[in-house]
Amino acid sequence: MTWISTLLPWQWAVFAAVPIGIILLYFLKLRREPIEIPSTYLWSRTVEDLHVNSLFQRIRQNLLLFLQLLIVLLAALALLRPGQQGERSGLTRKVFLLDSSASMMAEDLEAENRFEAAKTMIREQIDQLEDEDTAMLITFNDRAEVLQSFTSDRGRLRAALDRAQVTNRPTDIIGALEAADGLANPRRSSEAGDVNDIQVADPMPADLLIFSDGGFPDVAEFNVGYLTPTYVKIGSDQPRNVGITAFSADRNVERQGDAQAFVSVVNFGKQAESLNVSIYVDGQWRDSASVDLEADEEGSLTFALTDQNEAATLEARLESPDGEKAFEDDLSIDNFAYAGLRPMRTVSVLVITDGNRPLELGLTTDSASKICIADFQPPSFMETPEYTARATAGLDDLIIYDRCSPKTLPMTNTFSIASLPSDQWEWTSEPGQTILVDIDRTQPIMQYLELFSLLIFEGRSVKGPTGTRELLGGDDGSVMALAPRDGYQDLVLGFAIVTRGDDGIPQTNTNWFAERSWPVFLLNVLRHLAGAADATNASSFLPGDTVRLRVESQIGEVKIGRGSGTPETVPTGQSGTVEFVDSEMPGNYRVTADDKLVDLFAINLFSRRESQITPRPEFEIGYDKITTSGTIETRQEYWRWILLVVLVALAAEWWLYNKRIA
Repeated sequence: MTWISTLLPWQWAVFAAVPIGIILLYFLKLRREPIEIPSTYLWSRTVEDLHVNSLFQRIRQNLLLFLQLLIVLLAALALLRPGQQGERSGLTRKVFLLDSSASMMAEDLEAENRFEAAKTMIREQIDQLEDEDTAMLITFNDRAEVLQSFTSDRGRLRAALDRAQVTNRPTDIIGALEAADGLANPRRSSEAGDVNDIQVADPMPADLLIFSDGGFPDVAEFNVGYLTPTYVKIGSDQPRNVGITAFSADRNVERQGDAQAFVSVVNFGKQAESLNVSIYVDGQWRDSASVDLEADEEGSLTFALTDQNEAATLEARLESPDGEKAFEDDLSIDNFAYAGLRPMRTVSVLVITDGNRPLELGLTTDSASKICIADFQPPSFMETPEYTARATAGLDDLIIYDRCSPKTLPMTNTFSIASLPSDQWEWTSEPGQTILVDIDRTQPIMQYLELFSLLIFEGRSVKGPTGTRELLGGDDGSVMALAPRDGYQDLVLGFAIVTRGDDGIPQTNTNWFAERSWPVFLLNVLRHLAGAADATNASSFLPGDTVRLRVESQIGEVKIGRGSGTPETVPTGQSGTVEFVDSEMPGNYRVTADDKLVDLFAINLFSRRESQITPRPEFEIGYDKITTSGTIETRQEYWRWILLVVLVALAAEWWLYNKRIA
């Protein structure tokens, strides 16, 4: 049997006066008022009452007094909180880590959601702390927040727990672990083994209680040290959830006014699901499609949208198979997704070539000319001040170097054909006939391309700097590769489209220009390398991200609002940079200046880890495998039963009192 006092010493002193006061009341005699009577009829009764006219009387047996003293005694016993403690770890310090990420909103438990269930469990742990115990509370999603540092004040811990709120953000536990580690594990003044090395703090071991569904990546290279981790798994093992994992919209540059919306839906549950996916444009229903998904199956849908010349906000919703109401599963945040279409803009492309008719025709087709202004110049143009000014200021959205290389890379994206853009690139094979063997179709530049029928008479493989991505692979290595460069991108093609013979007459080096994929490839380059598509698709960010936008530098401030909500005024920084931090809620956001639409962006969860709401049975922290405990140590409390007896005694005392005075 253990006891946990709920009152301070001075409060117990006040409480001790209660039974003394009750007993004194029973010692006091009734104070009688003098009464004048006209007859001696009542003298006998008056004489009988003379013994009560003095201040004190001898206490007599009284059941009411016994019940009242019993009630006070039981109340004191309840305030001592008697109980039977389960097996304890022996540590008097506890660190509560509470997962507040989006997956904790899953409603697969009897409580309101997983987060509320975890809070209830932590509150029970706080109630069971003994006087010498201390605890702290940390919530974590993609960042950690210390809601209450170490304290033995249970009231402060409960108040901190009440302040904890679930968020729409993804999960990362590393920040919370580092916060707990800084308090439990000692640090040294230098490297171990140094003669001047000293221990700067004493170790402070603690129980680390992690209340989560495990929806975070394993933590490598972390030493728990003096922390004793316990994983308290939150959530059922058979949840239902179908989530939208990707949603985007893009204009069709080949057909003016047409656009397409792409939706990916995954069934993360253990049973088959049938539902509708509906698309809404500017809040109005536009199209729906039914989808049947087996367990762990993914489905992709494409919706054709017409008459989309202006900017528009799009929303994808999961609905019931009959389309009458929203689809119901255990997690609702991923049943909705948002995207946007910005007005198409024209990009500027500078082409440096001594003659390339297929390239010129490809950039001046009807489809390309709608989004591209191409300026063709000879290689000698790179020696002029005009080129230097354009390259230094980044006035062009893309510069194409056909069989020539710049002395210094420009402040914009580049596309080099049969040439290397800088000394960070190198040829890795000798010129010769090239056979294509692989295509990276996941890169937007390579979408909708069929290239295995190409003939390449002379080509070379290339190797780029760190971070280079192969887009087209040949029998000798990478034939086309894309590399990042200080915020820009450089695309290199290892073979020429046309060459010049010894007589100076142009001749073809490939049949690509005669294939249907050639103009499609150039359109992809304009859209995804020159930036025409970037001006079409509204950017998507995760909840809680800092949204950075660029607007015209002459705009002093913009207003950013979610849907029809009240917009927030945000000043623009240097070079028209805008930073928006109030991005917690998913939805479409409009950026306006002087009541004119400047930009669009969307906030979406789009996290397979959060949508996969089946709790993990274990995870790794450093070299330790943390498995679920199933349950945590609890203390069997008896004070509730004592209070029930108090209520019964109060009812009996009330009944007896009313019976006596009746």
